[in-house]
Amino acid sequence: MTPLGQKLFSANKSLQKYNPAGTNDPVVRSCDPLGFPRADKYSIMEMAFATMPDRIVVLYPFQQQWREIWMDGRELPKNVGATEKGAPDPRYYGYSVGRWEADNTLVVDTTGLDDRTWLTEAGYPHSIDAHVQERFTRTDHNDLELSLTVDDPKLYTKPFSLGTEYFRWVPNQFLEERLCIPSQVIEYLKAVGDPAGKP
Repeated sequence: MTPLGQKLFSANKSLQKYNPAGTNDPVVRSCDPLGFPRADKYSIMEMAFATMPDRIVVLYPFQQQWREIWMDGRELPKNVGATEKGAPDPRYYGYSVGRWEADNTLVVDTTGLDDRTWLTEAGYPHSIDAHVQERFTRTDHNDLELSLTVDDPKLYTKPFSLGTEYFRWVPNQFLEERLCIPSQVIEYLKAVGDPAGKP
C-alpha cells in the first residue's frame, strides 16, 4: 500500500477484527450497499446474469442490487468525480464495459467507484480512480471462474489479485431474498451488538 492507502486501511475497522460494536463497516452499521467489487466476493453463493443486445446485467441477491456491463463498445468515463460540468458522479457499482475474449471469457473493466465502499469485507480501501478487471471464464457447460484484479496507484504500489471465485450453474433456482433492513440493524446493534462490545 501507499502511505495514503495504509492510512485509509488503518481507519477501517472490519467485522473480522472487531465485534459489531467496534466495526465501522458501513454495510454492517447502516446497511449501505456492498458496492463493487465487494459484491462479487460476497456473492460467491449465488449471482445471476441477464443478457440484452447492448449490455449484460449482473444481479446480486444481497440487497437486491444489480449492475450494468455495457457491451456496445463505449469507453469508460475518464472524469468521474471531477468538478467540471457534466462529469459523472462516482457510483457504488461503478461504470463497467465488457468485451468477449475467445468464446468463453468475458472481460469486464470497471472504474468510477464510490470511495466510501471497501474492496473486501477486510476493509481494504480504494479510490475513485481504481480500475477493477473481472475475467469470467466458462470452463465447461456448468462451471464459471471469476478472477478479479485491482489497479489503484493512489492507494497501492502495484496491481494485485483479489483471487478467483468458482461458480456452478444450478438450473431452475430462484435467487434468495437477502435484504439488509436498516430498522432491524439499528434494533440489533442497540439490543445486542453494541452492548456486547462494552467492557
